[in-house]
Amino acid sequence: MSVKTAMTGVLLLFSVAFARAENRPNHPPHNVVVILCDDLGYGELPVYRKLYKGTEDIQTAIGSFTPNIDQLAKDGVVCTRAYGNNTCSPSRMSLLSGKWPTRKIRLGEHTLIGRYMRQRGLKTAHYGKYHHPVEKEITIPYHKEFLEFDEFLGFEAVTNYFRKAGEKVTPRKNSPITYRVGSKKIDFQFKKEGEYLTDTLTDLSVDFIERCAEDKKPFFVYIPFNAPHAPIQAKPEDLKTLFPKRKIGKTGKDNNRERIMAMVYAVDRGVGRIIKTLEKTGQLDNTLIIFAGDNGGEQNLSLTYPMHGFKHEPFDGGIRVPYIVWSKPLQNSESKPDYYDGLVSLCDILPTSLKYVDPSTELASLKSDGTDIMPYLMGKEPPLKGRAYINLRTLSQKSNTWKGGRDTKGKTIGSCIALLVDDCKLMRLAQDSKKQEEYSYAFHHLPNMIGKDRPKAALKEDYYESTDNNHPEKKKAMIKQLEKLLEGTNLD
Repeated sequence: MSVKTAMTGVLLLFSVAFARAENRPNHPPHNVVVILCDDLGYGELPVYRKLYKGTEDIQTAIGSFTPNIDQLAKDGVVCTRAYGNNTCSPSRMSLLSGKWPTRKIRLGEHTLIGRYMRQRGLKTAHYGKYHHPVEKEITIPYHKEFLEFDEFLGFEAVTNYFRKAGEKVTPRKNSPITYRVGSKKIDFQFKKEGEYLTDTLTDLSVDFIERCAEDKKPFFVYIPFNAPHAPIQAKPEDLKTLFPKRKIGKTGKDNNRERIMAMVYAVDRGVGRIIKTLEKTGQLDNTLIIFAGDNGGEQNLSLTYPMHGFKHEPFDGGIRVPYIVWSKPLQNSESKPDYYDGLVSLCDILPTSLKYVDPSTELASLKSDGTDIMPYLMGKEPPLKGRAYINLRTLSQKSNTWKGGRDTKGKTIGSCIALLVDDCKLMRLAQDSKKQEEYSYAFHHLPNMIGKDRPKAALKEDYYESTDNNHPEKKKAMIKQLEKLLEGTNLD
């Protein structure tokens, strides 16, 4: 072998090795931003309300009160049939784990989205609400071996939006705030009097994105805003912008609608700041942005029309959520639909995000109940047929718990497991708390439920009655499918 041939072979091997190094999963070039809103009803956002005739046109002084979300939707894809759970806690665990809320998630046994991203070289952060026992165990503490988030600021459940200057964050009834950077816990304090929590979470996210840009470090940031969950507290200046004729300080239920809109307006402002920061730092073109809600809106507060039902209920008004996906390739796609009508869920966020940052990811290895939906959003593949999603509703509103049966008065059926397949839904109802193996089944054809009035009686037996008796074979097949799926879901 000549010296020239040998050198050519060495150079070839070096080139192949270099190419492989450049494409290693732990050196990805892409970032992911996941933004989650709390109790954001399906009918809250203008981009969703305009899909249906007969919905109320709500006017503000600036027109649409969500201009940044509107633009994100215009350039990306709006998913019209996206599902969370009917309550907050299991929805968030589905997002983090990529699994149905009927699955058990334990420290050490399951990797969540943060650790998957860290394994691929991304710096990870969580700024916002948490509401699941597993999050306390897995995402808040510093676990050297099982670390999910490099940086974590979080508060549990309900908390005031307006904070006091220099407020020390110590355990108290009003949701203590945990702040951890690496293994170090920091005594987080608000800088100014009346600081608005939605703006604070945006500030932290913007700062994180800027630091990652300076360090040339790809990142994953999860921003679970608590807005527009109660307490219904809006910034006076936001109310003044949207409703200049409104008397600031006026109270009453009649003004909840305006305050909620102002709270969503604050979230939209945060979305705009995050996008501008990504653009300013040259990272926007390499970033996937997913905006979603956790569950349906609260009855008497939020707008879920034309969906049937509200939060805490297994109907689409309680589990169908806003869901918008944007990326530069998606924006540039000539085949992408403006609206995607296939079934998607919060479980899809994990596999979709991982495929974006690391195309070599084998989805089967994730054992996720979700899938990478990007090929369908890009218009490369037709909507998946036969996709399944399971929703769990319990009387105790705790996730991963099956306590079927009637309430303490013995009058209602509060617990059920719902299976969604394409445009049909089957609900399995426990008839007796002492005989949980005895069930009845209600079947809904979902298009027929659009705009349907919600029963006024509270969770009575006929509340879950079947609304479609024209597809007995479909109902029978879904009963069989649900029972088969539940065999491996680790229900209590």
